[in-house]
Amino acid sequence: MTGHLSIDWPSLPALRCCVGVRRPGRIVAFGLALAGCGVLYGQSSQPPNQQRNQGKLAFVIPNLYGPDGLRLDNPDHDAHFDSSFQENFGPFNSAVASQLTSLPIPSPASGFTYTFDRTLGIYERTAQTFGPILTERAETLGKDRFYFGFTFQHFSFDDIDGISLNSFPTVFTHSDTVDPDSPFLQDVVTTDNLLDIQIGQFTSFFSYGLTDRVDLSVAIPLVSSTLDVVSAATVRPIGTANAPDDAVRLAHTFGQGRDVRSQTFSSGSSATGLGDIIVRLKGHTNRWERSGLAFAADIRLPTGDELNFLGTGAPGFKPFAIFSYNYDKISPHVNVGYQFNGESILGGDVRTGQTGDLPDQFLYSAGVDLGVSSKFSFAADFLGQRNIDAQRVSLGEAISAAGVPTSFNTLHFSRDSVNTADAAFGFKINPASTLLVTFNVIVKLNDGGLRSRVTPLVGLSFTP
Repeated sequence: MTGHLSIDWPSLPALRCCVGVRRPGRIVAFGLALAGCGVLYGQSSQPPNQQRNQGKLAFVIPNLYGPDGLRLDNPDHDAHFDSSFQENFGPFNSAVASQLTSLPIPSPASGFTYTFDRTLGIYERTAQTFGPILTERAETLGKDRFYFGFTFQHFSFDDIDGISLNSFPTVFTHSDTVDPDSPFLQDVVTTDNLLDIQIGQFTSFFSYGLTDRVDLSVAIPLVSSTLDVVSAATVRPIGTANAPDDAVRLAHTFGQGRDVRSQTFSSGSSATGLGDIIVRLKGHTNRWERSGLAFAADIRLPTGDELNFLGTGAPGFKPFAIFSYNYDKISPHVNVGYQFNGESILGGDVRTGQTGDLPDQFLYSAGVDLGVSSKFSFAADFLGQRNIDAQRVSLGEAISAAGVPTSFNTLHFSRDSVNTADAAFGFKINPASTLLVTFNVIVKLNDGGLRSRVTPLVGLSFTP
């Protein structure tokens, strides 16, 4: 795991300030971290949970400006600026956790499925395609048959609710002072921010036919997560620019007593480790001449380190139904289910260790497999989900602490349900025996939630 914090004089706008008015004989200091400004922990101090978890990805943003947040400690004025971005950065952690609850796991359904013909005393293949890549079909492996595989997916998140993570604005307003008419309250700090979030997921999956109609599967992900942040801030002296007194005019600067209005901050960390293990039980309940119905359930075990974005930190349960139809070399299928999620620190407050609920999800997908030849199969899927009561992000006008509207936009946070939709296209090649090589790509179709525009997948699987 690595981490870094750097401060330089910038080409971008900057981030934040701190408040406190210096009075004779004492300093009022506010040690506020980015993820939770508004809670006083004492000068140059951090919440105990934050002190224990230095360097973890969930604390990259809270620690971006140092243990006490960004302090403009000038000769005559300790300045602190707050924003909803500081106070509510928890929605970002929650968005990451929501993504981790629904990262598409490669289907543990074997490319080769069999049923036992009791009259002939032999196993016969039940489908002429190599099956779906990210969804399920109703057919089962067959009693005592075993299937295993490996896949790698790479997620590079580009935007959240349609707002680009490469450049998004936030505005920080001055904290309260003892004088409600103070010109300090009109000053704001505007920022231009970049978040680079990468997740690589290497998944091993195993399936075993407990009976001719029941399969047990296990998916074990190894996850590599990286988060890098660049935040550039610019002080906007709306109320103090024309003050005749230098102590007021230069109160909000990044250089003590000097007219330095901009500064850039950066931080980052990465981690690799075990993700959340998923156990799946699938039962093929109904078989007809060309179609089948199955029911399945996933149990997600919180085995990944949530503070390093390797796992969700919460158990999960997903029952779902599967219908598939076989007609020669064409096999359409439909999956419908509901993901129940428990409580996680990523859904609460990482600073204090308080947990909160992760959004549940209603999941629905439809797709088709096409056996182009005996060695090549094509798969296409639509992947949809509705995140229930999820954290949302939007852009809106910023208002200074003095109640004056500004010409700057800032992030606003709210809760609402949101739909996400993706399309997946891929193929499987059978180079020898029952070995399959898989290639797939997921393409986002709308802007809801934390999203990656394109997600590639490669994999190998084998049925002994």
